Amino acid sequence: MNIVVCMKAVPASAVSPGVNDDGTGIVNEGDAFINESDDYALEQALSLKRSVGGKVTAITLGTVKSQDILYASLAKGADEAIRIDGEEFDPNVASFLLARALRNLNCDLILTGVESADGMASQVPIAIAAQLGVPCVYAVTKVEMAGEGQPLVLTRELGGGRCQTLEVPTPALLCVQAGIVPLTYAPVVKLIHARRKGIPCLTSADLGTTEAELAKRRRTRVIGVQPVEKNSSTQWLTGSPHEIAAQIMEKIGEAL
Repeated sequence: MNIVVCMKAVPASAVSPGVNDDGTGIVNEGDAFINESDDYALEQALSLKRSVGGKVTAITLGTVKSQDILYASLAKGADEAIRIDGEEFDPNVASFLLARALRNLNCDLILTGVESADGMASQVPIAIAAQLGVPCVYAVTKVEMAGEGQPLVLTRELGGGRCQTLEVPTPALLCVQAGIVPLTYAPVVKLIHARRKGIPCLTSADLGTTEAELAKRRRTRVIGVQPVEKNSSTQWLTGSPHEIAAQIMEKIGEAL
C-alpha cells in the first residue's frame, strides 16, 4: 500500500508575529514543529505499514525551514519525503499545489490531520480530496484494514459523543484526530541519519503551474495580527431558543 501523509510545519510559539509585505501570510520568528494532528496522521500511516506493508511518504508545502519536519518523519520510519517549495497561507493555493503533487504519486491512501494549529481552517484536506476526486472522511478516530484491495473500516466523530462506522474504498483521504494512535519519538541517532538523506524539492513550475495562476487562486488576505483583548464581562442571554439565537446574531453584528 502506498500511503502519503500531508504535513505542515507550524510555529512552536508566536514570536513577533506580523503580516508579510503583500498580505498573503504571517511571518513568525520562532522555530517550527510538526502540526499535532499531522503527527498523529504519520503515526497512523506507520501503523498501517507495519500491519499490511507498503510505503509511507511524507509531503509538506513550505520553505527550507519546514524541511526539519520531513527529517523527523524519516527518522520515525517514513520511507520517503517531498517538499513543495513555497509558503502559502491561503488554503485554496495550498490544496491546489498539494493535489498536483499527490496526483503524480499514485497513492492508495492519503492521511492528514484535522486542522493546522496556526490557520485552524480545516479546508486544505477536504479541498485536496475534491480536486483528486477521492472520498474524504473527516475526524477519523480509528482505521482498520482487512487486506490489500479491501475497503477501509473507519470510525469517525460526529459530535455530541456520537460516532459513525463506515466502509470506504481506496484511494481515499482521511483527516485523523489527534490521539488516534500513540505517538512515538525518534532517537537522536535516527534524526542524524535522516539529515543525510536528500529530500526532493518541487517548484510550482515542476507541478505545471505558474505564479500568475497561483495569484488568481488566492482568496485570503491577512490585514493584521493583534493580541486577544481580555474581557472579563459576561452577559447572560434569556428567552426561547429562537430569541437567544436572534440575540447572538445581533451581538455578532455589533462585533463586526
